[in-house]
Amino acid sequence: MPGTVTITFDPLYVITWGIIGLVAGVFANWIMRGGARLGSSLLIGLVGALVGGTIFSLLNIQVGPPLNTVFPVRLIDILVAFIGAIVVLFIVDRVIRGRF
Repeated sequence: MPGTVTITFDPLYVITWGIIGLVAGVFANWIMRGGARLGSSLLIGLVGALVGGTIFSLLNIQVGPPLNTVFPVRLIDILVAFIGAIVVLFIVDRVIRGRF
């Protein structure tokens, strides 16, 4: 049997990724759609963070581990989430809605 995997849950990181997702989603919505609503911006930003992280991993672009600070919001994390959110909005707007 392979080694065990330990997953730790830290509420601070949930709050941090919520803030990162919200900021990235708002910026991406403003650029792609000209406006933003908080609920959809948060969702788009969080999905964008996953997509952006995957894109950066596939391209072998190292972002680096978060700093051990009290509130670990970094500009690079927001940038990765923003790029992913732009990709998500592009796919939603062009492919799903038929504006390709």
